[in-house]
Amino acid sequence: MISWGEDLLDTTQGLDILGVRGIDQAVELALVNGITTISQRARYLSILPWSLGNFLVERAPEGFDWDSLMIYLRRVEFVTLAATRLDAELNGVDASGALGANLHQDQLSQLVNGEPVTFPDDRGGAILGTYLGPCRAIGLVHDGDETVPYRLSPRGKKIWEVRRTRLQGSPVMTAISSGTVFSRALAESAIPDFSLGSLMSSGEEARLLHDALVSPWDPGNEPEQARVARAYDGINGTIAWANALLASEPDNAGGLLVRNFKNCIEARSEDRIAFTWAEYEYRRRCHFALELLLAALTTSLTEFEEASIGQIVSDWMSSFEISPLLSEVWPRASEAWGSTAIEGIASVPERLFSGERIPTGELRHLAPSNQALAAVAILAATASQTRMIRRDGHIDRKPTSPGERAVDIIEAAEEEPFSKLLERLVEFTALAHLQTTLRKMGAGQKCSLRFFPDGPLLRPTGIGMSPGQSNDRLTNVLRILTDVGELRRDNGKFVPPDGGVP
Repeated sequence: MISWGEDLLDTTQGLDILGVRGIDQAVELALVNGITTISQRARYLSILPWSLGNFLVERAPEGFDWDSLMIYLRRVEFVTLAATRLDAELNGVDASGALGANLHQDQLSQLVNGEPVTFPDDRGGAILGTYLGPCRAIGLVHDGDETVPYRLSPRGKKIWEVRRTRLQGSPVMTAISSGTVFSRALAESAIPDFSLGSLMSSGEEARLLHDALVSPWDPGNEPEQARVARAYDGINGTIAWANALLASEPDNAGGLLVRNFKNCIEARSEDRIAFTWAEYEYRRRCHFALELLLAALTTSLTEFEEASIGQIVSDWMSSFEISPLLSEVWPRASEAWGSTAIEGIASVPERLFSGERIPTGELRHLAPSNQALAAVAILAATASQTRMIRRDGHIDRKPTSPGERAVDIIEAAEEEPFSKLLERLVEFTALAHLQTTLRKMGAGQKCSLRFFPDGPLLRPTGIGMSPGQSNDRLTNVLRILTDVGELRRDNGKFVPPDGGVP
C-alpha cells in the first residue's frame, strides 16, 4: 500500500515519468552493442579488465575483498584522470569523459600545480559501474562466482597481458599498489598508458580493443552466439551507416539522426540500420511532445489549487497569445482553436522539423498554451512524415508505447472541436504519468508525481517539470569509434578517418 504522506515528502524529479524512455532506448540498444549513455571513452574498456586482472593476480592469495577492489579501482581511476588532464595540457588531447573530474577537482588542481597528493581511496570508483556492462558486451569480462565475481575472457586476458608487460615494475604501478603519494611527475609518466587521449599511440592495446569492438566473440553456446552475432551486426551496421553519412558531410550525433530521419521519410534509403535509427528519432520526437504536454499541464496547475483538464484547456484557449517561435513554425496555430480537430491537424506544416532538430531548449521556455500547441504540431508532423515507413513495416509497431498511442489519437482526428482533441491528448498524457509514477511508488521508489487526482480534478504537488528527450547513445558510440581510429574529430564534428584502423 502507498503511504501518501511519507512518499510525497520523499520526492525525486524522476527520469522517466511517462514510461517512454525505456522504449526509445530499447530501439537504440540493438544498434550500439552495450555502449551506454554514460560510457564515453574507449580506453576505459581496456583499463577496466586490466585493473580487474591485476587486482585478482595481486590479491588472489588473500582472497577476494570488495573494499580492497574499490580502493584499487579508485586509484586507477585517479591516475587515468590525472594523466588525461596533463595530456590535454601538454598535448591538446580531448580530456572529456574522464571519470572523477568534478569529484577530485581540488586534488587534481594541486597535482597540476606540482604538489603531490594522496590517492582518494574513499571516493570514486565509477569505472566499474560505468564500463562493466560494455566490457561484458564486447566479451572482455565475464561474470564469475561468489569467490571471484569477475573473470577475464581470452580477449580480455590479451589486453591485460599487453598492458601488464608495459607497466610491470613501473613507478606508477608501485604507487597504485601501495597507495603512496602521487606526483605530477608520476602523472606525466602515466600519460602513454593511462591518458584517454593517447590510446591510438598504444599500438597493440588499441588494435586489440578495436577488434573487440567490431569482431564477435564466442560465448560457448548457440543461443548466446546468436545474440552476440545480432549485437555485432547492429554495431557494425551503425559504423557503416555513420561513415556513409559522414563521408558526405561532417556532423555530430544529433545531425546524423536528423539527416537520416529525413532520408528515410523521403524514401531515400532502403537500409535496415538506417530505418532503425529513423525509428529511434521518431520515438524521441513523440517522447518530447508528450513531455511538452505534461510540462504545460504541470505549469498551469501551479496557478490553481485544483482544476480539471477541461478547465486548463479552456484557460489556454481564452488567454492564448501566440509566441513568435510558435507563429514561425506553425503560422496557422491561432486558427486551430476555432477549427475542428481534423482541420487543426491539417494546418500543421507537413515538413515541420523533418530536416532539422526540434528546438527543445526554446520550446521548453514557452508559455503553457504555446507548449501544448507545439506538442500537437510535433505529433501531427511526425505522424504525417512517418506514415509511409510505418505502413511499410520499417518501424516496428508497439501498441503499448505512449508515443505511438498519442500518434493514434492524432490520426483518428475527426470533426470534433480542436480543443476536445487537445483535451484527450492531455488526459492521455496525464494518465500515462500517473500510471507510471504510481507503479514506481508501489515498487518502493520515491514520489515523482507532478499532480494527483481528486475525483475529476487534479491537484499539483509542487514538483516542477522540464521537458526533454532521451539522451542518445550514438554520441558515445561516435566518441569511442574516434578513440580507436574508426573516425576522427574536426572542429567539433565527426569525419571519416584519413586512413585505416590501427
